[in-house]
Amino acid sequence: MKAIILAAGKGTRLRPLTYGIPKPLLPVHGRPMIDWVIRSILEDSVDEIIVAVSGTTGEDTEERTLSHIHGISIDSYLRNMNYPCKVRTIPTPQRETAGDIRYILEELNMLSGRIIVVYGDNLTHFDLKSMVDYHEKCRSALGASATVLLFEAPEDQLNRFGIAKIKKKSGLDLVEHFVEKPKLEDAPSRLANGGYYILEIEDVFDLLPRESIKVENSLFPKLAKSGKLAGFITKLPYWIDISTTEAYENANKMANDGLIIAPPNKGEKK
Repeated sequence: MKAIILAAGKGTRLRPLTYGIPKPLLPVHGRPMIDWVIRSILEDSVDEIIVAVSGTTGEDTEERTLSHIHGISIDSYLRNMNYPCKVRTIPTPQRETAGDIRYILEELNMLSGRIIVVYGDNLTHFDLKSMVDYHEKCRSALGASATVLLFEAPEDQLNRFGIAKIKKKSGLDLVEHFVEKPKLEDAPSRLANGGYYILEIEDVFDLLPRESIKVENSLFPKLAKSGKLAGFITKLPYWIDISTTEAYENANKMANDGLIIAPPNKGEKK
């Protein structure tokens, strides 16, 4: 199974830090963010990781140059790392999550098979094997085309997430729909989208748009409406979205205090 890490964002809310350093290379406790994310999906079932990086896009010359340099920097870092599976980059046109996934699949000529998609600015640690096993169970029993990782968010932070309404079928959890950034009284649950999902390419390829739009606003509603979107509910030791300088500073403080620890580099080659 291949994995796609979506790390092509410009990191504008982390500026001025990201004028000089690409967002995925910003260090958390001395380790670049992208390394934390890669380590979270190192399992035997993952034989290749594709990191979507910023291509030379946009009309502004300075932004195009910066975007190009960021992509090269991330590629250079990954080429010099020693992961147990192949890791490579693909520059994308930065068409949000759905558009970039479609672009990558077309570039790789992947029309079938299974992929796991990961957001490159979320730091967490979970059991990927259990998620894959659950997805297979949902696909076999219910014909699920995708499974999204869900975790219980604090009540005072529900307005930061897409919150899932769940229904049970054959003892398994299906997502009926997501409510984006709800108030507490409007939230159907406390189960938040964790930014990890497994897709069956042959089922979803034609549903993925080429234009700039998020998966949450395009693919997920279609799959949920047809009863094909499963929810893998799990407890996470931590979950941090590093999208602002405040969140970045907090992540480093937590790491320095030993409250969060990077996942191990499983199967590291010597």
